[in-house]
Amino acid sequence: MSAVTATGTATPAGAQGGFPGAAAAPVTLALLGPVAAGVGGRSVAVDGRRQRVVLSLLALARGRVVSVRTLADAIWGERTPLSARPQIALCVRALRAAFRGAGHGEPLIVGAASGYRLCVEQVGVDVLDFDALVDAAACSAAAGPGGVEEAGELYRRALGLWRGPALDGVGGRVTEGEAARLHARRAAAARALLDVGETLLADGLFDEAEGAFADALSAGEALDDLSLIGEGALALGRLCRMLRRTGRAGRSLAAARVAFLRVGDAGGMGRVSAEIVALAECVAEAPGAVDLVPRQGRRA
Repeated sequence: MSAVTATGTATPAGAQGGFPGAAAAPVTLALLGPVAAGVGGRSVAVDGRRQRVVLSLLALARGRVVSVRTLADAIWGERTPLSARPQIALCVRALRAAFRGAGHGEPLIVGAASGYRLCVEQVGVDVLDFDALVDAAACSAAAGPGGVEEAGELYRRALGLWRGPALDGVGGRVTEGEAARLHARRAAAARALLDVGETLLADGLFDEAEGAFADALSAGEALDDLSLIGEGALALGRLCRMLRRTGRAGRSLAAARVAFLRVGDAGGMGRVSAEIVALAECVAEAPGAVDLVPRQGRRA
């Protein structure tokens, strides 16, 4: 399954069930939020934190073997019991049974001398999809003007995979580093999407620019990133002011002002003040007007 074309959802529809002679049903693992799994449209019960830890670390390893010691450290930390190996083996056995019960009859978690690995060629993992989409978006953006629209679509698809904090419900210091990396990359993707939106706006592609700004702002709100919230709201307010949507522009600029004030960004506050002046002039020139600038469609 291609990382870029995978849906990234936990329970895709229309997949084949598991019965003798049938192809293996597609498996999906969702880690960009509460950990979830699915097989061919059916949810797989991942019971308890230990199973979530094991499944998450195997998925994040991208097909490499994860040692029993690493799994034990992630589950118990410094208080690893002497029975860690058999307990982890029981956890893996339960996961295999859960996926078989949901219709996936092929081997999914295989043992190795030092631990276990996930057969990722059979699995769609939203983390891998996210990384692949962001990489593809960056390449499209770097390709020049012709790739900007595609870059915007790819960044928006990548950000749309998120359902909450990464690895929610897993916990433990072993996974904290990966969760922090993913959150940082989510913020970076949102900022890159803001840049793409500015280019789309300059090209007169107002629909696409508005979608880019709105999705970047949503990511900032989800991350509670005040700087990103301020930049996203400012960009959206400026666009709405250009389109003579004075009420929406005012609300966005007010949100940007609060965010920049809280983060202590004097430069951001200055830009908001300039936009508020421009908005007041816009209202004075055309009171009550809406959408005086035609919204442009996609290039042919």
